[in-house]
Amino acid sequence: MKLPRKIKGKRSRFFDDPALDQIMTFMLELMAEFSALRERHDTVERLLQENEAITLEDIEAYRPTAEVEAERAQWNDAFIRRVMRLHDPD
Repeated sequence: MKLPRKIKGKRSRFFDDPALDQIMTFMLELMAEFSALRERHDTVERLLQENEAITLEDIEAYRPTAEVEAERAQWNDAFIRRVMRLHDPD
């Protein structure tokens, strides 16, 4: 099933200044990309611990265990808390 790629409706606004919304969107998208790269790097490190050499196919075929998923989730939670700590209400 192919989903349509058109966005309907207006962009959400959270701040009075639209530039702040754009900065927050940029930061959140950058955080998501960084998190995905960090998981891929973690995959490469884990595979290299087990094997002397790895291929792109090894990386693509890797499926983390529940324990690895839990470690990654814990890292992501800590990452989000570190980055967003300035936005916590006082």
